[in-house]
Amino acid sequence: MENFLIETNNNLPFYKRKLFFIICGSIFVLLLIIIIVVATKKSSKKDTNTQSTKFTPYICLDENNSPSKKCVGGWFYKTQNYTPEYNAKFVKKKNWNYVLLSANINRKNMTEIIREFLKQKISVHFMTLQDTKYLDEPESVYDKIKDIILFLNNNNLDIQGIHIDVEPHAKTEWKNADSEVRTKIFQNYTRILEICRKAINDFRPNLTFSAAVSWFYPSKTKKNEIEGGRGYELVNEKRLDFVFPMVYSGAGGSFENIIKHSEDYLEDKANTVIGIAVEDFNENLDDMINQVIEYRKNSNYFYGISIYANHYYSDWGEPL
Repeated sequence: MENFLIETNNNLPFYKRKLFFIICGSIFVLLLIIIIVVATKKSSKKDTNTQSTKFTPYICLDENNSPSKKCVGGWFYKTQNYTPEYNAKFVKKKNWNYVLLSANINRKNMTEIIREFLKQKISVHFMTLQDTKYLDEPESVYDKIKDIILFLNNNNLDIQGIHIDVEPHAKTEWKNADSEVRTKIFQNYTRILEICRKAINDFRPNLTFSAAVSWFYPSKTKKNEIEGGRGYELVNEKRLDFVFPMVYSGAGGSFENIIKHSEDYLEDKANTVIGIAVEDFNENLDDMINQVIEYRKNSNYFYGISIYANHYYSDWGEPL
């Protein structure tokens, strides 16, 4: 066939041979362009699908089952005092749409409690590391988080996240320590955040990772009293998705204090859920929640309120 084409071309006049090669070259270029365009579209479609399936951390869901910034929930303790049904109904009564559920209970009971919350469309975040001892052994938290996630996976518990409550400022040495000692403690804390993140990424990367934090970490970092406590240093892809500054125990008690003591994290562009206490407001709690949400609603980094805690409500334990 090749010899036939060469022979045929040699018998053609020069201008026809030239035209023949131009046509063949054009067809080749056109085919090459088509191949490149198709390959580009496939690659673009793959990238789009990857982006569309990328996990977006969230605290709660709205009525359409989509991630919401209007989250009201809180730290939930004493889960075994009452039935799973009572716990979920109580939360519903208080208009909570998520819970930070203490993990320090029997695993069998935990499974029933989680399933009841999920049945009521309440997002669940598993709360753990509720002890300052982990600040002395940060490497140990990997196995702790791994164990929790495997428990969740093995029992098909579709919870939303992991929430930790290890607090550097609660460590005995912190109170009278100088900046060098406090910085060392805080470095261990940020190491804990990184190890927890690695465990989550290794075993269930579609979990939201959050932590209870002191309201004053950013301000103490600005004053060089500690290192690494700015909002953007705590909330990033290697550490947390959300911070929960605890604006109570003397730091809260009024609308002005809540706003003032949550400002630094929001200014640092850290995804923030503001923690307030039932006992600071009691019967005026709902009004305070609404005031704070109204004031902060235009912030790109404000995601709602976390209440401390269910068992401090005056009607906790009463018949529903």
